[in-house]
Amino acid sequence: MLDDRTGPLSRFSAYLTYAYHLGITTRTSLALGFGAGISQLGLDRSKLFFDVPVDPVVYSSGQLNKIKPDFNAGVWLYSADYFVGVSAQQIIPEKIAFTDRVAPNPGKLVPHFFGQAGYRILLDEDYNLIPSVMVKYVDPLPVQIDFNTKLQYQDLLWVGASMRTYDGFAAMVGLNVSNTFNIGYSYDLTTSRLNTISKGTHEIVIGFLIGNKYGDWCPKNVW
Repeated sequence: MLDDRTGPLSRFSAYLTYAYHLGITTRTSLALGFGAGISQLGLDRSKLFFDVPVDPVVYSSGQLNKIKPDFNAGVWLYSADYFVGVSAQQIIPEKIAFTDRVAPNPGKLVPHFFGQAGYRILLDEDYNLIPSVMVKYVDPLPVQIDFNTKLQYQDLLWVGASMRTYDGFAAMVGLNVSNTFNIGYSYDLTTSRLNTISKGTHEIVIGFLIGNKYGDWCPKNVW
């Protein structure tokens, strides 16, 4: 479930997701993932201020659109040495209208497409380096590429860095505290013109591995 509020706009969405992992060889697996749910946009008119006190575009409705279905999907090929995958979010385009009346040129939420690949380079018995790349495309914006690298020590500790074209840089660190608990932190620095209102983003991720009967520090072949 996601409840995001930015100024007068709000978005609520909820999904049920499922992934099926199929072993192709002893070292390579294929994962298929699907997500189905609902999405709704909202508008708080009390946070809008106009030169004209009553704007007919938003006055008649406080809801940009009704609850609508949404669908995501992806394919992931991976082994202990590499991974490659493609995915899409918001597959069902969703029209956006600021009023209940018929709009001549309504906006819409369009599909987001992602492609990614990475490779594990063994430096020695304790360290491995994982360069990767992710390509994002949202029509009509230009293609955006993330260049990433991660240095990992014995499936215990890792540090990484990322560069995003047209946008910024990021640094990250993570720790597998035990075979069932891990934690990660990243800081994203915006270098585009958005940095006039965004001074950076902090993100903390906490993970729990349930049912790890083998007691390994890290699940095999998971990046």
